[in-house]
Amino acid sequence: MNKNKPPLISVIIPTYNESATITGTLEHLRPWRDVLEIIVVDGGSSDGTTGLVVSEAWLASAPRGRASQMNTGAQLATGETLLFLHSDTRLPQDFLQQLALALSDRGVAGGAFKIKIGHPGLFFYLTSLGSNLRAALTGIYFGDQAIFVRRDIFQHIGGFPLIELMEDWEFSLSLRRVGKTKLLPGPVTTSARRWLIHGKWRTTWLMHKIKTLYLLGASPEDLKKLYSDRR
Repeated sequence: MNKNKPPLISVIIPTYNESATITGTLEHLRPWRDVLEIIVVDGGSSDGTTGLVVSEAWLASAPRGRASQMNTGAQLATGETLLFLHSDTRLPQDFLQQLALALSDRGVAGGAFKIKIGHPGLFFYLTSLGSNLRAALTGIYFGDQAIFVRRDIFQHIGGFPLIELMEDWEFSLSLRRVGKTKLLPGPVTTSARRWLIHGKWRTTWLMHKIKTLYLLGASPEDLKKLYSDRR
């Protein structure tokens, strides 16, 4: 990163016990380090994650919870654009060009990328397809889609709401209230580890159950009890 030039994009990575993925994530971002500001915000890992954060990235800490961690990273960021990246997700090679094209329209507040689950098989292909269709139709994006936003817009809407779950859902709604959002072609590639650990159909059923209950008025605190961070 060139210290004399403000970075174009700040990449904010919330981590909690991600020793298995963080090295690969930072290595993945290395080719773009001259135009990226990389901020890892750890939520109290006990597996050595923080010791693996290399010198090219800033390391910060925050109370555990993606909203808290991402908001902390955004407060430290100096980039014109904030990109929130999960530690098990990889960006497409042309993500900079995709972002530049989308944000050349000043009416675009932010958005996310289409997703591809990085595991072979029809199940994962259809799951990715369904996620992309949902995002295109509703404009609601989830964290594994690498949500991006203009920094001034992020500050204007107050960042991610400090709730236990569904912070990305509510953030998407806030974005839609202040400007246009874009679903970029991507795709970002995310790990299938949650499905592989907990079971494909069980995980899919649980995800749809959480979304449905939230629409019906269940609180994020109650939904969190159904959700496992183990991946």
